[in-house]
Amino acid sequence: MTKNKINYKRIVGQRIKGLRQEAEISQEVLSERCGIYRTYLSRIESGSANPTLLVLVALADSLGVQPAELLSND
Repeated sequence: MTKNKINYKRIVGQRIKGLRQEAEISQEVLSERCGIYRTYLSRIESGSANPTLLVLVALADSLGVQPAELLSND
């Protein structure tokens, strides 16, 4: 990835991690709520995994936000 391109995987992962920590829930709890493996969630949060749209929707629902909020870098 070039320097000028936005790393959306990293942005989404950081946003999910931040929301999860604000909600004071563990990776284990969030992954169970979404029906994914904890290790997969860990990879999403670190920006190394590319979650599907269905997984993003499940994560957003479990975190109580709209899916579009996961793309926010604010």
